[in-house]
Amino acid sequence: MKWTKLALIAVLVLTLVLGVAATGAQDDSRTVVDALGREVTLDGAPERVVGMSASITEMLFAIGVEPVGATEGIEYPEGMDELPTFGTGYQPNLEALAELEPDLIIANAQLQAPLVGQLEAIAPTVFVLTLVAADIPANVRLIGEITWSDESATALADDYDAFLEQVSDAASEMDGPSILIIVGTLDVPNYGKSTTYLGDMAVMLGATNIADGEEDAGPFPGYTQLDIERILEEDPDVILTVTRGAPGTPPMPETMSEDPLWSALTAVQEGRVFELDNRLYLEAPGPRFTEAFEGLYTIFYDEEFELMDDMEAMEEEMEMEEEEAAAE
Repeated sequence: MKWTKLALIAVLVLTLVLGVAATGAQDDSRTVVDALGREVTLDGAPERVVGMSASITEMLFAIGVEPVGATEGIEYPEGMDELPTFGTGYQPNLEALAELEPDLIIANAQLQAPLVGQLEAIAPTVFVLTLVAADIPANVRLIGEITWSDESATALADDYDAFLEQVSDAASEMDGPSILIIVGTLDVPNYGKSTTYLGDMAVMLGATNIADGEEDAGPFPGYTQLDIERILEEDPDVILTVTRGAPGTPPMPETMSEDPLWSALTAVQEGRVFELDNRLYLEAPGPRFTEAFEGLYTIFYDEEFELMDDMEAMEEEMEMEEEEAAAE
């Protein structure tokens, strides 16, 4: 059974068993520090929540919180197309957002940090998260805390922690590839570093990013610019692309093979250039990050990522590790 299915089962069980009990303390105030270092105080459980990106919206649904609106184009989970929308995470429509009358807005630091002042004029509470792979369990717990959904969030985050531990163990035994991440087009490329969501996952799986060490340069944090001469010199083992351009723009792996410079790279010649799903690897670092990790692992090592089959096996292994630690 895949981790995503296990997480959904855990959330459903907790929602049914603990749903009534969780309502008792919803009038308590809470103060939580967000990604910008702001102390955010909530006087009680919010009733009208929105997430400013697909990833945040997916995390809300995963812990049993249904938002009152969403950014455009979200396809997961089912039923998202029935929610009113307020633009995209990159270009939110603040008027449409205000019409939803949210009492809690959860924003993405990489995209909406400059908009916090405007968002605070719309909702009484604005909470900001960073969205990289290693932060997902902590973010799930934070969202659970600020929405009074602690139990379901903790259960899901614990599963993710166990998954990331397996990722770390698997990567420690492998000789990872050197990689290049490109978002955009070959004409207007942005080279992702390890501080991006995709770059963070790649490094956690043992890869070395040839763009690391360069200063940020581009429309979003975590991206830089590289000369083609530098790329040819580094000759990365694997190239990961997310093509974003005008409608009809061909995927970058196709244009690379036709370009006299790019086609000189070993990765292009050996067919190790991979076009990745925009939602899964760029816009939605949330509950489906386990699926994203599995896909990258297969790309890097030409084999499937071996996961434990069920929760019982996971619990038994954790108990054995605790016993071994106690014996030492």
